[in-house]
Amino acid sequence: MSHLSRIKTSITNKEILKKTLKDLNFVCIDKKINNKNDYIINSKNLIIQQNGKDLFAFSWNGKEYSLLADLQLWNMNIPYTKLLEKIIQQYSYNTILKESAKYGFENINRKTLEDGSIQLVIQRWRS
Repeated sequence: MSHLSRIKTSITNKEILKKTLKDLNFVCIDKKINNKNDYIINSKNLIIQQNGKDLFAFSWNGKEYSLLADLQLWNMNIPYTKLLEKIIQQYSYNTILKESAKYGFENINRKTLEDGSIQLVIQRWRS
């Protein structure tokens, strides 16, 4: 019997999360999760697919998203912890770009360093 594990995150913005997952080559489907192991049935939930198969989900609890996955049946070629790190890193990057654009900053350069961190250069021209 499978069991869904719920991993808490600090992700709060659905649109940025959807863009992040698209950047990482996943397909997001807005869907109510209706599972007896999942007590939250909410239209803000996202089912994540790749190659037409459901892989995991993000469940909204009213404040933030949690990653829902059956860790016993996890069959991706990357550990879920590393995948979650990649998602959170890309989500943070997308959040910075969106928020900095509100104040007139533009993305000038992005460089991924050897340790996997991202170096981002933004600038704003004053007139």
